[in-house]
Amino acid sequence: MNKKIEIMDTTLRDGEQMKGVSYSPQEKLTIGKILLEDVKVDRIEIASAKVSKGEEQSVAEIIDWAKKVSCVEKIEILGFVDKTESVDWIYNFGGKVMNILS
Repeated sequence: MNKKIEIMDTTLRDGEQMKGVSYSPQEKLTIGKILLEDVKVDRIEIASAKVSKGEEQSVAEIIDWAKKVSCVEKIEILGFVDKTESVDWIYNFGGKVMNILS
């Protein structure tokens, strides 16, 4: 029997919740590329929806890159139970996958 476990890395979102950790949009893009291309994780969660202008820039840059290399389905964003606000925010940036925090 062939066993497979998919790996979703949360470094770019959850890692920033550690004291003193804050990634620039360029750092997030670089780390995301490394995780998907070199480490070969299956998916990455890159941000929380609607958090800040810096997150918007990060999300835009990562999704633009992911579209160019045909891996946008591997990009996930944390959304919230807020009617359609998170869904709309993620959709407007070109995201395809939302994880929910309720």
